[in-house]
Amino acid sequence: MRRFLAATLATAVLAVAVAPPASAQEKPLTAQQQKMKDCAAKWKDEKAKTNAKGREAYGKFMSGCLKA
Repeated sequence: MRRFLAATLATAVLAVAVAPPASAQEKPLTAQQQKMKDCAAKWKDEKAKTNAKGREAYGKFMSGCLKA
């Protein structure tokens, strides 16, 4: 009986771990989220071009990008 319960519990835990979370469903991005995504991609290019590093440089870039 114990083995049966252990096997059932293990199967249930695996089923929950394998199932995709409800938030993984495709939701359309809001305008702000899309802008953040676009600016993040631009930051990668800017960082490679200017060799910028650090949180301060990132914050300054994102602030300017999001205002545009």
